[in-house]
Amino acid sequence: MTHVLVHPVETARPKSLENRPVRVARARRAGVKALSAVIRYDGIVIIVGTGTLGLHAIVNNDGPLANLTAFEAVVTWLTLIGALYVIDAAANGLIDWINPDRWDGDTAYALAEEVGHIHDDLDSGADPEEIQHSLRTSGLLETTGALTRRLALAFAERGEEDQAQRLYASALHLRTADEVLGHGQAGDEPGAVAREDLQ
Repeated sequence: MTHVLVHPVETARPKSLENRPVRVARARRAGVKALSAVIRYDGIVIIVGTGTLGLHAIVNNDGPLANLTAFEAVVTWLTLIGALYVIDAAANGLIDWINPDRWDGDTAYALAEEVGHIHDDLDSGADPEEIQHSLRTSGLLETTGALTRRLALAFAERGEEDQAQRLYASALHLRTADEVLGHGQAGDEPGAVAREDLQ
């Protein structure tokens, strides 16, 4: 089973997770990784274990599977499948409970949805100067650029240089856009360096 960490936009973030200590968050992330490993490999463990016991029963005519009838074998297999689903469901539930990052995706999706609403407002006749002013003064591009640079650093620390370089390049474009739109005057044209960077 694959666990999806993004929750619906309207999901409320519990106040208990606000200002959480860094050590607690790291411990919770370690727990999420361990539980994710359980979900990823429990099926393989059950299949290998059952196969080993079955082979032992066939070769040595001994063990817990040696004297099973066909009906009992089917029931045993269905029980193992049911146990696998129960384990996965329990692990997913624990991940939802302890994961300190489960709402991070919601923020990004909600932001994209709100920006899309502004786009729709323009189509319905909103004043473009007001929207341009809000975009310039809100720091949206600057904040997105800072997040992108931090993501690039995180991937670089993990040794994933290709992904880090793509994010660094994206951060550069965002910085250029912020300098032209956010820090410049309305109607300013990009300078030669900015135009070159954006190509």
